[in-house]
Amino acid sequence: MAFPRSSRHSIRAFTLVELLVVIAIIGILMALLLPAVQAAREAARRNQCKNNVKQIALGCALHVDTHGYFPSGGWGYKWTGDPTRGYGEGQPGSWMYNILAYVEEGARRDLGKDTMPGTAAYQEALREVNQSPVGLFHCPTRRGPQASKGYWPTLSTEHSSMRALAQTGLAKSDYAANSGDSREWDSEHMYEPTSYAQADSNPQWTNTSVCNVAPGFRNSNAQFCQTGVMYYHSELKPVRIADGTSKTYLVGEKYLFPDGYEGASASNAPGFTWGDNESMYMGYDWDNHRVAYRPGVSLISNPEFYQPRQDTPGFDSYGAFGSAHSGGLSMAMCDGSVQFVSYDIEPTTHAALANRLDGSVMSIQDGQ
Repeated sequence: MAFPRSSRHSIRAFTLVELLVVIAIIGILMALLLPAVQAAREAARRNQCKNNVKQIALGCALHVDTHGYFPSGGWGYKWTGDPTRGYGEGQPGSWMYNILAYVEEGARRDLGKDTMPGTAAYQEALREVNQSPVGLFHCPTRRGPQASKGYWPTLSTEHSSMRALAQTGLAKSDYAANSGDSREWDSEHMYEPTSYAQADSNPQWTNTSVCNVAPGFRNSNAQFCQTGVMYYHSELKPVRIADGTSKTYLVGEKYLFPDGYEGASASNAPGFTWGDNESMYMGYDWDNHRVAYRPGVSLISNPEFYQPRQDTPGFDSYGAFGSAHSGGLSMAMCDGSVQFVSYDIEPTTHAALANRLDGSVMSIQDGQ
């Protein structure tokens, strides 16, 4: 007896081996594509970082247009930005605090403007400013705009509340101003008042103009000479950049070892560095100023501490420029242009570009 053939067609399924082969191929393709994706993301982050440096330089240029001089570097590590003290050498806060109004952060700069130093309203305004990070001052390759733990051991009478504030987090920056090749690029050995009363009634500001401008001269004997652009108690006019604004560093990315990205609340804690322990609005200090050379240190035998370099685990330098990027960093010149500085730049060229008045007129390309 004949039976009718079934009208159903047989359905062939994937075998386990075939499925595993497909998964393996997809995995290989993803592994091949991942480096390209990561490279594209890093390129985007690097461009964003370069744009940050450009915007910061433009903020400095607007400050010059308004006041006639570059932003002041402030008084020192005992102080932070103060909205009641205006601009220039009378402002104890950092150059970053001084350009807030010129990078669309004027409301932040004015917090506490109508308060009296020492009052509760004044202290609350300082707290808000010093704990609120600004995206413009952060390199996206390194860390996002977040408050990081800090250690601020010595402060003025008016700003003493910042000591406890540091334990919970401070606004910090990944960029630093050019302090030239000065022996001192913080206020540790300079006069720094401990209160406004002392500053206003008995000013004894350290003389930072003790500079010999002879060509090629390095200020090995002029301890307090400031050869940079924004520095201690400064009001530097563009005309004083003897080597030319296109040949002199203004602001660039600062070196920071990866261990210190998150900050530390004590000097003996893991990840602590003196180059990133206080607020970005603090006055003249290592956190927001860097040098390209320091007299007394050989450029040939010991350039590591001041040579720009990529962030390196286990190597702490609070004096050098650097970045989280490979190959080099972005550096703004005093004319507002942004240049790429290779980590392999000749130390002597790097130092000459940082010193505004040594007579060594070089370009970045001279040292590549």
